Amino acid sequence: MKRGTVCLLLCLTLFSGAAKAQDTDIDALVSKANSGDASAQSELAQIYRDGQRVTQSFQTSAEWARLAAEGGDAKAQNLLGRYLHSGLGGEKDQDQALHWLGKAAETGDAGYLYDLAHALENGADGTSDAAAAAEYYQKAADAGHNDAATSLGVLYQEGRGVEQDFAKARVLYERPASEGHARAQNNLGLLYVRGQGVPQDYERAAKLFQASADQGFSKAIRNLGVMYENGFGVPFDEERAVALYRQAGMRDTGLGLVYDPRLAPPPSDQPSLDELQAMARSGDPVAQFQVAWLLASPEDAPHANSAAAARLFRDAAEAGHGPSMINLGVMYFNGNGVPLDFVLGQMWLTLAASAGQKDATAISAQFSTRMTADQIHEAQRMAEERGKTP
Repeated sequence: MKRGTVCLLLCLTLFSGAAKAQDTDIDALVSKANSGDASAQSELAQIYRDGQRVTQSFQTSAEWARLAAEGGDAKAQNLLGRYLHSGLGGEKDQDQALHWLGKAAETGDAGYLYDLAHALENGADGTSDAAAAAEYYQKAADAGHNDAATSLGVLYQEGRGVEQDFAKARVLYERPASEGHARAQNNLGLLYVRGQGVPQDYERAAKLFQASADQGFSKAIRNLGVMYENGFGVPFDEERAVALYRQAGMRDTGLGLVYDPRLAPPPSDQPSLDELQAMARSGDPVAQFQVAWLLASPEDAPHANSAAAARLFRDAAEAGHGPSMINLGVMYFNGNGVPLDFVLGQMWLTLAASAGQKDATAISAQFSTRMTADQIHEAQRMAEERGKTP
């Protein structure tokens, strides 16, 4: 145990040295960007968006993206357009969003075509031009973009912007579904359940829902529950249905905690557990993390204590332990052991990302969909201030 702790503390020390080198790299990049280098400006926009080498700041990212976009950088034009569409960069403007997304889409990049189509379908100002969206979804789908093909399939399935055509929706879903696209699998399953554009086939639908559910797609998990509850294409099984409904609800409310991949599993024998708890009480962040992990077990476990787990994760997070920052952030988002607080949750995830925790960026992106732009900006401001504290 002590050897593992020393190793991790050494890793933390080495990371600190790497961070200084990264600071130098960022300074050099800023110098190039300030001289008008569009590629450096674009790179800084991506860096501040991801928060991997700096404290994440969408507003700072948007500022660099605008400079690079005006210099003709397509990647920055696309990023700026997405910021203007979502409002995460500090400003929401549908016309400007379409302008910059359109500039990027002129390159013919399938991802940029998809982003333009998505903004046309779901306007920042509440408008929707489904017909124009269908045109760009088609171009992106023709280039092999599975999200675009699936979104276009939805328009054909619902008859928005195009004439309703279930057979065409089926064709559009089939390629992404065969390649493991969870939303396409779920939507294709619905066509088979309803017999729209295909002969009704509950067994085929259930298999598609299962494939999508295996990837964690909550709508498919719920749809699979309906199949088991009614015995459609699968054996009738009310218990399985209830379990699936519960699983879908859990998927909708948040992600689970993460374990530090550098550590062996926590000990299970009592002498080792006693030693681990003593080390946690003495302030060892690794021991605090491992004890917190045990206390954050499912709530029906006899030793579970989410409030105590949150306190220990906080102690370890404040000592600079990245996975503890992630878990404390997740607990704030779920209101598990701490009061529900999206801003504090996002702040800790932002700090974890800036400390080099790659998982934090993906988790932060999923949780941020529950937040307003102002809440996200406040969390990033708090993270930046906290990062300046010695």
